[in-house]
Amino acid sequence: MDSIPFNGTHPIISINHLPIEILGDIFFLCIRQGWPAAFCEFNQPVQPNRYLASLSVSQVCRHWREIALSVPSLWCSLAGPHGAVALHPEFTKLWLARSRNLPLSLHLVPPCSHETQLLENHAHDSKFFDIFSNEIHRWRRISLVLNENVSRQFIATVDGKAKNLEELELYFVGNTKDLSVEISSLLRFFPKLRKLSWKGRRTYQRSLLNITFHQLTHIHISLNSWAWRVLPCLTKCTNAVEIHWYGVRCANMSSLDELPQTPLLQLQLLKLLGSGDLIRVLSRLILPTLKYLHIQTSSAIQDYGLLEDFFNRSSCPLQQHQFILRDDLDLESAVKYLTIPFLGSIPDVEVHLRSSVTLETFQELKDSHTPTLDRLKIAYPYDESSPVLMWE
Repeated sequence: MDSIPFNGTHPIISINHLPIEILGDIFFLCIRQGWPAAFCEFNQPVQPNRYLASLSVSQVCRHWREIALSVPSLWCSLAGPHGAVALHPEFTKLWLARSRNLPLSLHLVPPCSHETQLLENHAHDSKFFDIFSNEIHRWRRISLVLNENVSRQFIATVDGKAKNLEELELYFVGNTKDLSVEISSLLRFFPKLRKLSWKGRRTYQRSLLNITFHQLTHIHISLNSWAWRVLPCLTKCTNAVEIHWYGVRCANMSSLDELPQTPLLQLQLLKLLGSGDLIRVLSRLILPTLKYLHIQTSSAIQDYGLLEDFFNRSSCPLQQHQFILRDDLDLESAVKYLTIPFLGSIPDVEVHLRSSVTLETFQELKDSHTPTLDRLKIAYPYDESSPVLMWE
């Protein structure tokens, strides 16, 4: 833009004569968003920047300021990193007023000078939440860090009022274990809720019992949970398209052997991170529409036969499969895993090893499984020091 001569005869001046609605749309299409973080991890379109895009365009010139102030949709996303929102209440109220009655996307963090202070409770946490309490009916997407004070306000304020809430991201810190159970019981009052992110070590596993899994399409759980608690939750996810579940602990699964195998007919992505034989979780599921499967566990002992049974049972159109073991996985075990017939039909397969492998050893094992592993190659991704086995 610096090279364009701004004078009364240059064609760029004619942009001022366009209707303000068109100018607003043009500018809005140029804004980049990234909201909320948990729902943009996989195959999600880029969305509007939740920070100061509206203020930035307001400072360009008087004409752009008029455009920005006249387009309520530019003011529907608001973030308060490290308490900036609470420290400027009048600014925040004016911002909310600019959005008029449109649905809101909010990313709110309690006031603090450093993230570690999120564990503490402050007197002005109440003010921080009060600013938005009158707008609960407009909440569409909200991302919240909940310490004890904010958790109590959430429970006292939100009940039955956030009927238009579609996306909810909660991160629990501090003394919030009991409160997390109460908050999970409020989810039934959000009839439009479709995307849920539930994170934090400061939550009880029994909070999972209240989550309305049946109505959710996108689920992101980060909570240390035994597999016998996780599986009953997974079987309720009948409308889920994506499930990210971190912290699954899979030890003795005998208590689950009598559970029926449950079909999840909409699920396209499943990501499981934890410890133990996570493949056993798949033994109780039928996923005919699954396209992306990611398993990461700290245990090298896995029942590959169960995985083969799962693939045969589901007949899913899998496009990508990642298998990561944090403990040492020897090359011979990895090759045995890759000889599962169904894996040969998946375009993108990665098995991450945690120990170095010589090319000579790799070639010998590959030759011993011709032609099954003819397409197999070994690579060292730029951000990893250990090798990855994948198809050419």
